[in-house]
Amino acid sequence: MRALTRLTAIETRLMLREVGGPMFTVLLPVALLVAFGLPGSVHKADPALGGHRGIDTYIPSMSVMVSMAMVAFFMLPVVLSNYRERGVLRRFATTPVKPVAMLGAQLVMNAGVVLFSTLLTIVIGVAALGMHMPNLLLVVPTFLLGLLGLFPIGLLVAAVAGTTKAASGYALAMWFPSAFFAGLYVPVEYMPRVLRRIGDFTPLGAFRQAIQAAWTGQAPHPVHLLVLGASFLVAGGLAVRYYKAA
Repeated sequence: MRALTRLTAIETRLMLREVGGPMFTVLLPVALLVAFGLPGSVHKADPALGGHRGIDTYIPSMSVMVSMAMVAFFMLPVVLSNYRERGVLRRFATTPVKPVAMLGAQLVMNAGVVLFSTLLTIVIGVAALGMHMPNLLLVVPTFLLGLLGLFPIGLLVAAVAGTTKAASGYALAMWFPSAFFAGLYVPVEYMPRVLRRIGDFTPLGAFRQAIQAAWTGQAPHPVHLLVLGASFLVAGGLAVRYYKAA
């Protein structure tokens, strides 16, 4: 535990030196929140949203979803692939601090980035955009399940990508279809039913729907929870199987 704490602190300092990636990961979701949360139409009850307002449903869930995806699909696998490419993890294997501690530090640090972005979404949304305070009793466990369901995908990318460039390519290939079916370009409530149904069975789409339901005080649909659980088991299992420090 002590090694994990120290490595997390070191990795956090290294991340803060490269401010571009973390700032983009945090500021992009906030920028989307503000840009889509200013129009008056999203502050009115919408029948398509079950009588809720856009500012309380698809806009904050979009912000949290983008932050989660940026970290899980890009930051986490690219950094780990870079470490593999440079032989950092292989060198760790020859020290008392094992590579698993480095992996743990990366997971904790990146979870902190997503958490910070989510807190900004809540603070700015409530204080500046008139968003209702979300139901934290449902949001917190759903958020944690999202970490468990999506972070293993990043670990799997790092496991199969031989280079940093390859990891970035895989991340982009996952991002565009995942973002589409998760409702980034068009809210899922306004999508054709078949596209919405496909999105229900994608990890990112399931997380978006689950966090949106939790945000408004509704229990997430069991299908979305099962998809995230399956993602944790399948992606996590494959990542463990294929990961090599070399």
